[in-house]
Amino acid sequence: MKANWERGGILGCLVACLSATTAGCSDGEDGGGAPPPPTDMERGTTAATLQDTCGVAPWMDDGLSVFSSLGVMLSAFPALQKRVVDCNLAAHDCKEVRACEVLRVADYVPYEDLHLPECGSERTDHCEGNVVKYCVADDGDYETYYQASFDCALAGATCVEWQTDSGGPRADCQAPPLHCEGPKTAYCDGTRAVRCEEAGPSILSPWVYDCADAFGSHCIEYTSDVECEGPATGEEDCDDGIDGDGDGKVDCDDDDCHCN
Repeated sequence: MKANWERGGILGCLVACLSATTAGCSDGEDGGGAPPPPTDMERGTTAATLQDTCGVAPWMDDGLSVFSSLGVMLSAFPALQKRVVDCNLAAHDCKEVRACEVLRVADYVPYEDLHLPECGSERTDHCEGNVVKYCVADDGDYETYYQASFDCALAGATCVEWQTDSGGPRADCQAPPLHCEGPKTAYCDGTRAVRCEEAGPSILSPWVYDCADAFGSHCIEYTSDVECEGPATGEEDCDDGIDGDGDGKVDCDDDDCHCN
């Protein structure tokens, strides 16, 4: 089973059905034109799938959130994420995906240096139509918050607001709930991994990743969670009696499983 690597401050994400809804689009009325290029949201989501599947950074646990979606981060702060995402998408295997992380360190810039408007010492998260205005702070320094913006419609989502127990305002994007029955559940939809999490209290907002984006992997379900498994990434479920990586070996006969 894959190690649960720490992402640290890395934001990771996604939106349901973006690939499906854009796959049939074309420039021409007769459907003969080229499909539009992927959006930053889609590109960031694909990069997040590669990072999780290759053990670089795990999928986060708070739904399609502006605070943890790599697609949102690429859209809102392209200078911080563009090179590492481009590198991920150009990678041919997990070794190359892992090598891309040097770019994340090289491109790190404190929010203070991005010339964002200040929220001040108190957060002022709110919705302006479907645009979420949310406050961010650098790790270890929560004395000054800076305001970032993201149009939730770019993720096929809706901006929602709520109050914390202390009365502080919060706002985030809420993705369509799909077939989620509650938080902390997950299921496979073909090759897509759907993780049902919360944007806020009782506000379901699932992540949706396509495992096929990770070098042709497929989605597997185990112990109420989901993962990607495939030839380039190794066998993840070592108790299913199935050859998950196509090497002709099953479970304890497979070197990927590290059985005792």
